[in-house]
Amino acid sequence: MVVVAVIAVLGAALIAVAAARLGHYLARHRGMPDAGPAVGTAGGVVFSFFILTLAFLMVSSAQDLAVARKGNYAEAGALIDLYLAADRMPAQTKAEVRGHSEKYAHMVIEREWPKMRDGETDDETWAMVYGLYQLVAKIPADTPPKAVDDSRDAVNRLLAQRRIRVADIQGGLPSIMVVTLIGAAALSVGFLVLIGWPRGIRGILGIAALGGVCGYGVWLVLQLNHAYASGVHVEPAAFHEALRRMAFVTSHGI
Repeated sequence: MVVVAVIAVLGAALIAVAAARLGHYLARHRGMPDAGPAVGTAGGVVFSFFILTLAFLMVSSAQDLAVARKGNYAEAGALIDLYLAADRMPAQTKAEVRGHSEKYAHMVIEREWPKMRDGETDDETWAMVYGLYQLVAKIPADTPPKAVDDSRDAVNRLLAQRRIRVADIQGGLPSIMVVTLIGAAALSVGFLVLIGWPRGIRGILGIAALGGVCGYGVWLVLQLNHAYASGVHVEPAAFHEALRRMAFVTSHGI
């Protein structure tokens, strides 16, 4: 990811420098009309728009990541609650519920998570969670009422949070917003070229820095674009933690 970021920054910087050199060439050999202060003002407005759009998209994407992580821990937490509630069930039901709970966590990690990067879910994992729901619905009558209520509440929360996670994999930033950001970055550099960017090493370094900042901003937004499919995405850490909790419960005879 670091290498790609460096390439994005250097590529954008080189494009900005090439645009500036082209502007110098046209001004010297073909003649360019005096841009006037109005173009400079317009350039400042466009660059401000780029910064505002960049900030909005970054905050929005960061919030989506945080919400997705929180939802994953809520789903995994419901799975752990179901695992604990099974301790008060008859022995056979307890073994089935706990076995299905562990298998569901493994299937989410190993089967479903890779598919989520492509915007898909796993049918067998859906079947497993519905199997859990059916097990809880058929708890024997001699199960303590508190265990029945706790297990049903847990499996309902598990299904609810799973549906939210599945909905999130179809998310991401609207394409028009990303295109707007890229357009604002290009116009920001273009307006500076129009007003006659200073020649010399300082001018080259200055516009290269501006191009690099714009390029990095666009690259960063693309990395945060989707909670499950972009470069910076949510990992199944919540379900790994759930498996560790289940192993702890089992090892301590709970």
